Amino acid sequence: MDAGVAAILGSSVGVAGTTVAAVVAAWSTRWQVRSQAYLEHHRWRREVRQAAYSALITEAVAAEEGLRRAWTTLIAAGPVDLDEAMERMRAAENLVGAARRAASTVAVEGSTAVVESADALMTALGVALADLFSWHADSVRGAGTETWRDRHAAHVLEARARLKDFTGSARAALDDEPYRSAR
Repeated sequence: MDAGVAAILGSSVGVAGTTVAAVVAAWSTRWQVRSQAYLEHHRWRREVRQAAYSALITEAVAAEEGLRRAWTTLIAAGPVDLDEAMERMRAAENLVGAARRAASTVAVEGSTAVVESADALMTALGVALADLFSWHADSVRGAGTETWRDRHAAHVLEARARLKDFTGSARAALDDEPYRSAR
């Protein structure tokens, strides 16, 4: 083989090797960029979900406390001050409304299991609130309120249990989100 052919053959191998190395480097860089973008997007989505779940927990705790404050007014020893009771019931209604607004964000951002748990929580808070207003209406009419008192107490406990379930569902959803590589 003469020197000219060897030089051409050697340079062809060098060009082919450089081309293959450039293609592999480009593919590797692209994969790394996509993986990083996926991880950043996943982190951002997790932060949004965490904020939504935390907001609902905060609002639901406040609503449950508001429901209990209204309840303590209605079970007070002696005659019930219906105006004070109505004031506390309206405050509880506002707190449940704030929890509903927070639940609407969870409905958009949450997983199916978390959304179902949030729905159960909101149903329990709504039922406990409805009990208060029914109790108040019966008090105004002078009807017996013992049934509403017992039902409301049970429904507030149910709301507390649903809040605990929601908290567990939210925590599990945040912990179980998969970290997959970008494709």
